[in-house]
Amino acid sequence: MGQKQDELLQRADSVPELKRCAQHGPVALKAQGSKIYDIDNHGYVDYTGGAGAAVVGYANQFILDSVKKVLAAGVPDGLHVPQEIDLAEALSQLIPWAKTWFFVRNHDEALRISLDWVRRGTGRPFFVVLDGGARWAMEDTSERSGNDRRVPPMREVPGWNLEKIEAILTAGASKIAAVVIDPLMTRFGVIPPPRRALDEIARVCRRNGIVVIFDELVSGFRIHRGGAAALFGIKPDIAVYGAALGAGFPIGAMAFRKGFEPKNIEQNGGLPAPHPVSVAAADAVLSILKNDAIYDRLEERTAQLAEGILQLAERFGRPMTINRLGSVFSISMGPSPVTDRASFQATDSAAYIRFAGALLDEGVLLPARPSGTAFVSHAHSGKDIDDTLEACERVLMRLHEEDLP
Repeated sequence: MGQKQDELLQRADSVPELKRCAQHGPVALKAQGSKIYDIDNHGYVDYTGGAGAAVVGYANQFILDSVKKVLAAGVPDGLHVPQEIDLAEALSQLIPWAKTWFFVRNHDEALRISLDWVRRGTGRPFFVVLDGGARWAMEDTSERSGNDRRVPPMREVPGWNLEKIEAILTAGASKIAAVVIDPLMTRFGVIPPPRRALDEIARVCRRNGIVVIFDELVSGFRIHRGGAAALFGIKPDIAVYGAALGAGFPIGAMAFRKGFEPKNIEQNGGLPAPHPVSVAAADAVLSILKNDAIYDRLEERTAQLAEGILQLAERFGRPMTINRLGSVFSISMGPSPVTDRASFQATDSAAYIRFAGALLDEGVLLPARPSGTAFVSHAHSGKDIDDTLEACERVLMRLHEEDLP
């Protein structure tokens, strides 16, 4: 840590979460391109990606210019703006299966509203989520009164275990409203779906009248401009998108396929409007992502990084695997890839924390947790990747020397 950060933390007793997180990463002063800078102006090549939101990097000038125009207009939070129509039209070009769009303030709100509508529309009480799917805290979306906040009836099934998923969906078809799928299983880093897995789950759901919801918080606009639905050729009934759409500005978007538009989604006088700044940022993001070269570059840079790290790990005798899909990846310390909860729990968490902590000292920011999902942005240059691999080489050499008998 630097002097200013140390001084700041001496004043941080009233902000315990900041103080706790500062033990594992920088207290950010600014972010630009591929880097985050702490209060002492130390720069870190960043692979946390704003939890995946920074697809085009931080402080992109085109996005900033779009946001400044909206700020100058002075429209306050809570009012709808005409740019929402522009945003829906731009999204429909990238996600043509979606017929109807709703925009709200953030991803969690969008998911909660979607589940509420599905439960009301189907009359079924339960939702199925796949073990390994994204973390999200949900309130009960069923009818409630006063301050009652019951846990929603969720049933978790082993992720990508198609036999068990089909058995549970078939046996409970009369009570299951929907299956909520995080296509990258980001609770354990990244676990891409096996070939045809999403097709099979969708087939079972439609045979049993169960709604298919894609939670594209991480996969949306990251692995493909049309998200996982486009990459895998699936048309879910509903897809929910989050901060990657707004380049980090909070926004939630719900896409409904044709023939599946909601009838009575309004509740308590209507839905909360997204902030005009977030709408402007989202429209700017989509304009940038129309360029095919964006995804080619993301693939090239991430492949270069992952292959380089694995080569170094092999050279220094460190058991390490990397799961990856496009620019989304996760590093695990162990000889076998992570495919489910059991294989994740078999990895060496302490070794990962040691590796990530040593890289932080070298100016490279990885997720602090072994289960963290990492990202490469369009702003990462070839030099960023080279500098990261050189830092990895120094760290792995130092760890190797420390572990010598």
